[in-house]
Amino acid sequence: MRNMKTGTKMAAAVLGTVIALTACSAPQLIDQTTAASGEAVETGTALSQEYSFTVGTSSSGGTVYAIGAGLSNLLGTKIEGLTLRAVATGGAVDNINLMGNGEIQISLNAANTNYMAGEGTLAGMEKQENLRGICTLYPSVIHFLVSKDSKITNASELKGTSGCVGAAGSASECYSSDILGFYGYDYKERKDVEPVFTSSTGAVDLFKDGHIEWAFFPLGVPGSNVLDLAMSGKINILPIAGEDQKKLLEQYSYYVPYTIPGGTYQGFDEDIDTIACAIALTVDESVDEEVVYQMTKCIWENISEVQQIADSLKWMTKETAMDGLGVPLHPGAERYYKEIGWI
Repeated sequence: MRNMKTGTKMAAAVLGTVIALTACSAPQLIDQTTAASGEAVETGTALSQEYSFTVGTSSSGGTVYAIGAGLSNLLGTKIEGLTLRAVATGGAVDNINLMGNGEIQISLNAANTNYMAGEGTLAGMEKQENLRGICTLYPSVIHFLVSKDSKITNASELKGTSGCVGAAGSASECYSSDILGFYGYDYKERKDVEPVFTSSTGAVDLFKDGHIEWAFFPLGVPGSNVLDLAMSGKINILPIAGEDQKKLLEQYSYYVPYTIPGGTYQGFDEDIDTIACAIALTVDESVDEEVVYQMTKCIWENISEVQQIADSLKWMTKETAMDGLGVPLHPGAERYYKEIGWI
């Protein structure tokens, strides 16, 4: 059950709630916003009434925030009657909490977090049945990094070592928990490995200072933090490939295979096989069907403009549109996909 059901026309209430929100149980919303109001260009798309929504992203300055802000601006400009306001949050887990409480109505979430929330297996959270998908945006690619001085050559060799598993309770930690669990490591009870809880940005300095041996960085390709570390010569990037990759994909349905092209990072000229988890444009079930239909239509009818927001969005195609959402489609999105013959 979700915590509170709210309507869709919440502009004044949402703004007041965002300003008043504290960081008692989750990272505070940062009041760095992108307002997509103003006059819409004449595209022939107009809603029957005014709608205003808040879009949850992740920390300010990151890829998710930039894409969320860019999409909010594009959709609010193209669709008359729609205002979208992107806010920085603590990421996917925080977004799900905020959506369950009615603080936000749209978010950019990792598909694994969507899936676990819908299944009721996300730690510290009741089952969330309000989450619906619009489309997948780009793959958050797992970069398996090890210190240049480390003797680790495979994820099966991590026992007794120290590594970054992401910020506590974040989608990044969910990725790390999945992968470490697959290889038989328990860092919570048995302490098979020593976990360091910090973001990939925080882990960069730890690598440079020699305080960790490994980390799983979930990033779009190319990832700025990996570019930095690759240029420093402090890391190796190891594959998750072959039978390990095959079995891991079978165990976790929300991951997809991914190959980091050779030459993406300085010093790594060969392709690197790994896995990725889709970042999904997620919406509350209460958002009006016509609004979601027009949003979905606008995204795909202006895909070249969407893909100018970030290089990682070039992954968006007919084949990947609904790949690994982690939650059911919203009826508005489903209506559009059926209309154009994609489902």
